[in-house]
Amino acid sequence: MAKKIVVENREWEKKENKFKYCEALENGNILFFDAPPFPFPQDEIDFLLKQKQGGSAARKNIAYKPQIDKITNHDTKDPASALRLKEILSNYSKRVTEFLSVLLSPYAKQWKHDYASFRPFQEKGRKLRLRARNDLLHVDAFPTRPLHGSRILRFFTNINPTENRVWNTSDDFAELAKHFAGKVPVPQSPGYDLLSRLTRKMKFFARKAGVKVPLRSPYDQFMLQMHNFLKENQQFQQNCHKDRWEFPPLSCWAVFTDQVSHAALSGQYALEQTFIIPQKALLCPEKSPVCVLERLSGRNLVDTELLQKQLHL
Repeated sequence: MAKKIVVENREWEKKENKFKYCEALENGNILFFDAPPFPFPQDEIDFLLKQKQGGSAARKNIAYKPQIDKITNHDTKDPASALRLKEILSNYSKRVTEFLSVLLSPYAKQWKHDYASFRPFQEKGRKLRLRARNDLLHVDAFPTRPLHGSRILRFFTNINPTENRVWNTSDDFAELAKHFAGKVPVPQSPGYDLLSRLTRKMKFFARKAGVKVPLRSPYDQFMLQMHNFLKENQQFQQNCHKDRWEFPPLSCWAVFTDQVSHAALSGQYALEQTFIIPQKALLCPEKSPVCVLERLSGRNLVDTELLQKQLHL
């Protein structure tokens, strides 16, 4: 089960702690900060608290995509507000990245800077389709951005001025995979015969042409199935062991969300920055979900050809 590792007193600046916090995360724990460990001007927080989400109701968050400097799913009736929102989310993304480059320095040279998000809705009672609900225990997987064994690291900030953000966590991925082995089928290892290679090339060229075809490995297929299986399994949701977490206003926390099963039960106004951590950057790769799953199944679940193509898209 996940443990809370409180990070305080600028401990991250000590050389002897260079690997401490990476190891804590890879062991399935949650790093906790009682206040943002970087500047966060009050005027930026006040602006965010006034924002509304636009677009489809099925969209969960306002997303900021740092690689293209763009926000999506925001009420864009006021261009000036949209520009200010993008500026604030960009600032948040940069500050988190700068801080974690010190705290988690072993990852920083190799991670991929992924989306930031702002979550303006109240999680409790939110109307979403079953597989999109945040209040059901799950491990994270990306339907449209396959990872090929890389890890999902997320840093959260609760900017609600009065309300805690409340989570449940349960078993980590290793326990879940062992417990549900057989109920969630593990795909076959990737094929490298002529037909398999041609299929991969067709997907790659379709992506290059602008068609949204995900280049999924067997590992990515399994993680999506596990994500959906856990949310749809009422017996698991009701009867599994749960630990309750309360993250107070202005607290921050970091966790590998592909490893720690979690659910956001309540809370409104949270920020989050995602990083993709490749296997070669990990201190303990044997604890990563892909290695756990490969040991359990005896199969290779990373498609090396698709991984190389993905890196060059």
